[in-house]
Order: sequence, then structure tokens, then C-alpha cells
Amino acid sequence: MALRDLNIQPEYRTKISNIPKEFIVPLLQEGVLYRRAVGFFSSSALMEISKGIGTLISNGGRIQLVASPNLSKEDIEAIDKGYKTRRDVISSALLRELPDVNDLSLEEKDRFNLLANLIANGFMDIKIAVVDDSNGLGIYHEKLGLVEDASGDVVAFTGSMNESKTAMLDNYGAVDVFKSWNDPEGRVEMKSAAFASIWDGTEIGIATYEFPEVSEAIKANYLQGSPKLDIDRLDKD
Repeated sequence: MALRDLNIQPEYRTKISNIPKEFIVPLLQEGVLYRRAVGFFSSSALMEISKGIGTLISNGGRIQLVASPNLSKEDIEAIDKGYKTRRDVISSALLRELPDVNDLSLEEKDRFNLLANLIANGFMDIKIAVVDDSNGLGIYHEKLGLVEDASGDVVAFTGSMNESKTAMLDNYGAVDVFKSWNDPEGRVEMKSAAFASIWDGTEIGIATYEFPEVSEAIKANYLQGSPKLDIDRLDKD
């Protein structure tokens, strides 16, 4: 199968559809590249982005994740007053979002182990983006996903929800979906170009950083052995 073979709707709403099960997981099972911009970097975002990526990796795929740091008032003050460097403050904010492994359920440990394996083996990269202009350091809060399959077809989706269980299932939100093979307005191409600019650090008004210490912390805290790549296989249900 490929992305074109899926029954992809133009819109999904949280109270009507189980978006992870009906849309995200099937999409990723046909993909080889997953590019995702989420809201804040958090443990719940990492948990949700793990859904469906096992099969994508089995397909020889890769994941690129862009997120924004969840900065507190104290963090902003430390930057504004020069108590710490911007990079140090952001790094600390990212690291405090990582949960203690002892507080995780067995499923959560499996999911974090999967992510740690992907990072360790070069299948997943994480970058952090912030708004950087004359008004100071702002929040990059775009929610955008792009899944590409082996034939080069791409599905793009945008919406109000973040990558979290609450946003995906409990809150009321929606995602709009665009398919590259049926896209007269070129929305997929525009969104692909925007993501590439942010990822490469060339987007005007956006500063993009790599934080290898965060990737190292994920590996150190959660790497427990071989990953369960079939954790989200639909035929298990």
C-alpha cells in the first residue's frame, strides 16, 4: 500500500474521530519520512508522537521533530536580566520536561524506549524553534505534520491541537488535511517549504537550535533494550 491507497478525509475532529487510530497511525504505517512541528516540547508530546512511528522505521523511515520550549516566567526573567544565557535557560526548560523513568507505566516505558532507540540509531532528530525578533524571545507554536511515502507522495495536516492525549482525545479540536496528488492550490508544497526553512534555520523571525544534551538525556534515561516496533500495529486491536 501507499498513502494514495488510504481513505484519507479532508478533516478530522476529535469528538467524531479517534485521530491517532483512524488517521495518524495508518498514515505513518505507509510513510518513510515524518516531519512534525508541535507546540511545546513535553513528555506528553513525546508520548503521542511515538504512536505509529514503529512501522515507519520498519519501512526505513526517519522523523524530524520541531518543538518550542515551555518557558516559565522565571525563565524569561533570567534571559531578560542576563542571569543566564538563552541557551542555558532553554536547555534547562527542555530537560525538566523529561519524566522520571520510575513514574512511567510499562507502555510509557516502551514508548520512551522506542524514541531513545530511534535517537541513538540516527532515525529521529529533534530541533527547538523560538520566535526571535526585536520584541525578544517568543513562542513558536505551529502545529504541522507532513508524512511522505516511498513514491514521494505527501500528506500534510494542520490544526489547533497539540501532540498530547488531552488534545487528541479529550479537548475539542480539528485537523485539516491536504494531499499532494490532489492539491490544486499547492498547500502541501508551501507547508513542506515552510517546514524545511524552519528546520534549516533560514525562516525569517525564527531561530532554530539543536540541543544534543536533550537527546543524550533521552537515551540515558529511557534506553532499555530493543524497541517494540509493532507497538501500534493496527491488526493487534
